[in-house]
Amino acid sequence: MPKNQPIRCFDGNAKPHEPFWSWRNAVEGDEPEMELYGYISEYSWWEDDITPKLFKDELMRKGNGGPVTVRIHSGGGDVTAASVIRAMMMDYPGRITVKVDGLCASAAMIVAMAGDRVMMQESAYMMIHDPWTIAMGNSDDLKKVMESLIACKDGILDTYESKTKMNRAKLSKLMTAETWMTARQSVEMGFADEVITIQNSQKTMNAIGNAGAMLNAITPELAKRYVNIPAQLLQPAEEPVIDPENAENQGDVATGDSQTVLPDANPGNSPENSQDNPDKVQELKHAANQLRAEIQIYL
Repeated sequence: MPKNQPIRCFDGNAKPHEPFWSWRNAVEGDEPEMELYGYISEYSWWEDDITPKLFKDELMRKGNGGPVTVRIHSGGGDVTAASVIRAMMMDYPGRITVKVDGLCASAAMIVAMAGDRVMMQESAYMMIHDPWTIAMGNSDDLKKVMESLIACKDGILDTYESKTKMNRAKLSKLMTAETWMTARQSVEMGFADEVITIQNSQKTMNAIGNAGAMLNAITPELAKRYVNIPAQLLQPAEEPVIDPENAENQGDVATGDSQTVLPDANPGNSPENSQDNPDKVQELKHAANQLRAEIQIYL
């Protein structure tokens, strides 16, 4: 594959090398905020030098070495992009606070773990699972793909273990189980440091009001990819009505504490049972032909 001609990983309208992140204009006295909403790149960063440089240059210029907030609402994306972004965030000289506004799943978790402090809206979710890939070739080719998937998971486990201090074997089982966590569970398990509540932040009320229905929603595309999505995320959300003057009496915004989701024994929930999309099949065949000798891992 020619260098700097990235392959599309996910459906969307983005163009190659187009930023999938955005910056909020900093109000006087506030730190700059980057938003990572949507896929962590619709295109692979494999053999891409242009987009990573653009991301790093903007982080350094906008942050200017001072504190930066990174807000996340993402169902995942390209593991290569997520890994590179994490490395850039960890190399950044200033303090980085990660705030999960709605969903932080799959590859987005790799990015979130780079925060010096990870905070979650009380209605937000985190999710971890095993990496997967699309591959074709002979038995030797597929063995190499399997080895790469194992190495990829080992790297992700290193990231989670460093943040949570949890037993590696337990983390591995949680990934295999496709585990979803509420904000409070994420803090209890060490993936996050703080739950943001209505009571402790006027900015939280503004953020929730602006985000509206996206906080507890998940796209049909993500619904096809994951098995154990909490029922709350499959329902269209209503915009919360918040009265700042009476916020202290309104309690939690979205959900109460729930149990970590474990695998469903019902095979009907498997993504393999979803109705095939002919256009998608053709797109995957085209991508597979481009990737014959290359391995592309997704989260």
